Amino acid sequence: MRKQQEKYWSLLSAAAALGLPPRDCSNARDMFDYAEWEVGFDIIVVQLYEFDIKITEPFFQQVEAVAAGINLPPESYNFLKELIPPS
Repeated sequence: MRKQQEKYWSLLSAAAALGLPPRDCSNARDMFDYAEWEVGFDIIVVQLYEFDIKITEPFFQQVEAVAAGINLPPESYNFLKELIPPS
């Protein structure tokens, strides 16, 4: 479980670097502090989408890895693919 938790924190850090607003980073961090991993994950992916923050393919792969670790279906994050700029 420790390895999975590290993936959540890494995802949050990467999302912040991409431009996730500080308020949303704080909200996700609060959820992680209370082991509300899925809620924190949801805050990250939904807010990236809502703010139309461009992401990279490696970041999307990181999202997939975190989601797989908690058995979330692709429908819970696949919409983020729209945020990957065409190469």
